[in-house]
Amino acid sequence: MKAMIITLLAALLVPVTNAEALEPFDPAKATRWPGVETVEPEEAGIGRKIEDVPFFQLYGQATSLYKLTGDMGTVIVVRDPDCPVSVRYGPRISKMAHNYSNKGFSFAFIYLNEHLDVNRLQKDAANLRAPAVKIGRGSFAIASALDVKSTGEVFVLDSENHLVYRGAIDDQYGFGYTQDAPTHNYLRNALDARLKNMSIHTPATMAPGCAIDADPKKDDFLPVSPDSALS
Repeated sequence: MKAMIITLLAALLVPVTNAEALEPFDPAKATRWPGVETVEPEEAGIGRKIEDVPFFQLYGQATSLYKLTGDMGTVIVVRDPDCPVSVRYGPRISKMAHNYSNKGFSFAFIYLNEHLDVNRLQKDAANLRAPAVKIGRGSFAIASALDVKSTGEVFVLDSENHLVYRGAIDDQYGFGYTQDAPTHNYLRNALDARLKNMSIHTPATMAPGCAIDADPKKDDFLPVSPDSALS
């Protein structure tokens, strides 16, 4: 008993480091990579044209991916209110949407959590306060077309809907670590390069987050109107 007490006291006295680090609610759903890793552009599908995908906005309007295209292209953000990485990046991506939507980029959020009810999704969409389309049913079809792997990913399409960037917003947050500030602003750099008609220095990365199974059949559980309920 005495040895057990000493062990417990020792554990309590160990300094806590990286207290701000994010941890997945369900470790089994975390991506296998905790941080950002660069990916070869060919492997990531950079340059391929993304097919048009029909969808319903969270508030009921039916439209399609191509109809979103801005003069400079489209930024598609993966969103899951139950994923700590996705939640932490909400304010930052919302600010970027405000800054870059005035420069010719359209923004859209795809919701990839079929277990949340429509009220939870709409509340999250309202809290984002971003000038962006929030997508309900059709999110998983878009995710399948993009080959989404993680809730931490963002995708940039050019004005002709070719994939020009996919990966992390930046490298500040991941599972098990948090930096004081990002050292690589991948998305911002990609958008700035597009505005300058320059090539993107890092067009593809892995993005830490909750792992995604982009099965279009899951769209059956996402809302098609404000009054629809999720199973």
